[in-house]
Amino acid sequence: EFPTNKIPKEYILGIGDTVTFSRLIENNRSNDEIESQWPVERRTSNYKLGIGDTLALTLIKTTKSNTQLAPNGANQNVIVTSEEVDKTINSTGRIGSDGSVLLLEVGRLETTGKSLNELRSEVRNILIRNGVSPRFQLEIAEFKSQNAYLTVNSTSTVINLSDQITTLKDILSSASVGFQPGIITRIRLQRDGKEFSILLRELYNEKANNIDVQSGDHIFIEDSSSAINTTSSIIDNEGSVVFEGVGKIKAAGRTLNELKMDIENLMPSVPGSQNAFQIQITNFASQKALLTSHGKPGVLISITDAPVKLLDVLTQNGLSIDAISITQIKLQRHGKTYKFTLDDLLAADAPHIYIQQKDHVVTEALPYKENKVFILGGVSPQIFKIDPANRETLADVLFTSGGPLSASSAKRSEVYLLRGSNPVVAFHLDAQSPTRLIVANAMELRPNDILYVAEQPIMSFNRTLATIVPLRILLRDIQDENIP
Repeated sequence: EFPTNKIPKEYILGIGDTVTFSRLIENNRSNDEIESQWPVERRTSNYKLGIGDTLALTLIKTTKSNTQLAPNGANQNVIVTSEEVDKTINSTGRIGSDGSVLLLEVGRLETTGKSLNELRSEVRNILIRNGVSPRFQLEIAEFKSQNAYLTVNSTSTVINLSDQITTLKDILSSASVGFQPGIITRIRLQRDGKEFSILLRELYNEKANNIDVQSGDHIFIEDSSSAINTTSSIIDNEGSVVFEGVGKIKAAGRTLNELKMDIENLMPSVPGSQNAFQIQITNFASQKALLTSHGKPGVLISITDAPVKLLDVLTQNGLSIDAISITQIKLQRHGKTYKFTLDDLLAADAPHIYIQQKDHVVTEALPYKENKVFILGGVSPQIFKIDPANRETLADVLFTSGGPLSASSAKRSEVYLLRGSNPVVAFHLDAQSPTRLIVANAMELRPNDILYVAEQPIMSFNRTLATIVPLRILLRDIQDENIP
């Protein structure tokens, strides 16, 4: 009796199963979102001073020095000489939050939004107005007010701009941004509320504009690479799993497709990415079946999302056809026991039986009962035991040592094999004919066969049959026994 043949249902998750969540994070920002026009090249530098810059003033100031000479005599007057001496005055000042700076010999200067040349003119006028020779040098000692920003994938830095012209290629070279095999690098530039984009290879084209970086520019370097973030979670006693970016979610008692739909609704989308993900069961631990084979300790069979046939499980655990026994299989499922043999399971028309959760499969070897063949006639009565594993033939009985044909009273030309009870079938063999011996070697013996070898001279065949009729009645009673 076989259980109802049903195609296995979708795997139901349970406590102990391991679910792996894999998410593809990629940078494939659409070009349609970015203005295609690249900024116009600008080749002038007009650095405007601002808060945080430091100015350095070097001033050469001429002063008079008087020298008094002592007289030679008492009546002579004191002689005083005068000479001009140049003195270097150094002064530095940081432009404060009010946009002014204080310098020696000059005083307070308003600097915000002015160029260095404009500030030099103011200093020259102040010195002349104060009666000081305008021999000075005014420079920017530290550049702090004008900055640009560079973001390479996920790393950002601040770039301090100076009065020297800094181009985009200068910035990229300083940041070690170059070509990488198999990766497309895109440059994005945010300036004055607009966004521009260009491929790295296009930027280094000889016809491309190598633009100057301005204060407030934000440069983005994006590689079109991708990465897969994978996290695994074991379904806990509460029946839940926890994934990064998703949180805690119920999993036990649900199918993988149901879990996938919940994750898709809870997972936040990543701009510029396909937001593709995959979930799979990487360890099946919640569903088991038990196999007990031939009285050995039971073996646990894991139930997975791939249907497993009962025949495959038995084969993988070493069960095979045994010629000397019948293998009986018991399948205990949902409180019912199904019994069949291994031969039944191997039959061409046998249904596919799939292992289910909590199945208990028991295999047992039922050995064949020992059987025999009776030898009568012109020889001493004998019992010849036959083994179903060896499949003895008529020739094995006749020509064995001490067999029927070894007796001198046996007539080799009159050998009879009687089989069955209703009706009895008689086979005659002339053992003196070499060609007939081939038949004897091919004919297998069956339990309770009677082998009769006639005496010399030969007796009447009818008399022989009359002699063995009581024996046939006895054999019929024996065959009524339950022989597996």
